[in-house]
Amino acid sequence: MGLTAKILKNEKFFLYTRQYLEQRLRGRRIEAAPIFLVGCGHSGTSVLLRLLAAHSKIYGVPYESRVFSHPGLKQWLTSKIWNRNTVAHGKHRWAEKTPIHVRMIDRIFARYPDSRVLFVVRDGRDVSISLRKRFGNFDKGLRRWVDDNRYGLIWMGDPRVMTVKYEDLVKRYDETMPRICEFIGEKFEEALIAYHETPAYIFSENVRNPGSGSGKNHKEFRNWQINQELFDGSGKWLKEMTEEEKACFKADKAAMQMLIDFGYATGDDW
Repeated sequence: MGLTAKILKNEKFFLYTRQYLEQRLRGRRIEAAPIFLVGCGHSGTSVLLRLLAAHSKIYGVPYESRVFSHPGLKQWLTSKIWNRNTVAHGKHRWAEKTPIHVRMIDRIFARYPDSRVLFVVRDGRDVSISLRKRFGNFDKGLRRWVDDNRYGLIWMGDPRVMTVKYEDLVKRYDETMPRICEFIGEKFEEALIAYHETPAYIFSENVRNPGSGSGKNHKEFRNWQINQELFDGSGKWLKEMTEEEKACFKADKAAMQMLIDFGYATGDDW
């Protein structure tokens, strides 16, 4: 689906016109720079967007736009629509999640120099088996994890970029979420705990569990996941990774070094 089609389907441009005008009359406007969530797919960017969108000040763009893969005119037009719908929802900034934008952080800062980027990382063993279910190929998932994260690592020293570990988010939420809020310049709110009480439709118009996360059910399953209470999905590789896949991972020097650098292992004795 192209960007224009995504906007028409997901942004409900005409539906929000009255709300936008009412909020403008109340003095509502964009008051803070946008937030971008990037990283390798299946690392937790969707969960984090779901949490941030529950904040009273943040509008979560309800789809992956890939906007920085498009010409400047579409980037400009999209930002205008996101600004408009942010105001229509009574909020003052927006957050956008497209994992592959991890390869385009330079483009993000070229257009939005004051924006904040949340670089989400997750244990490569869990990501690889999760992507294997999606692609049907373990090697492809492993390569994706290494290649995408390489782009994010380049920006780790930039004060506008914060690295967020999925495991910290689900295991140490009470410490991690307030730190994220501080980084983006917002106050932590209780609504960020009860986020699941209001349905979200980021991947699908349904919130039911289709029973499988593969094939044609993938988007519906992902949408069901982000509508659940926060749960710990780490460590699945311990049961699901085959010996052949373990050997494949360990034989990849770049993957092993990245796993160690991120603190998920100290060597290959796992």
